[in-house]
Amino acid sequence: MQTNNLIEEKVEKIISKVRILRIQKEYSQEYVGDRLGIGQVAYHKLENGKTKLKIGVLIKLALILEKEISYFVE
Repeated sequence: MQTNNLIEEKVEKIISKVRILRIQKEYSQEYVGDRLGIGQVAYHKLENGKTKLKIGVLIKLALILEKEISYFVE
């Protein structure tokens, strides 16, 4: 159980970094969703933890937000 909580905390931190960086860059959820090939509602669910963040999506987000993967996982 503790491992699951630790993983959930780390994922929440990653998603928080994505959200903060998206806002700093003044990118809308619609813009990022379009770049990911998903709609705004689907992106909103991802950013709010309703949809699981997959590694492939994180790699795409890093490219869109112009950051290295390590930025999100450190």
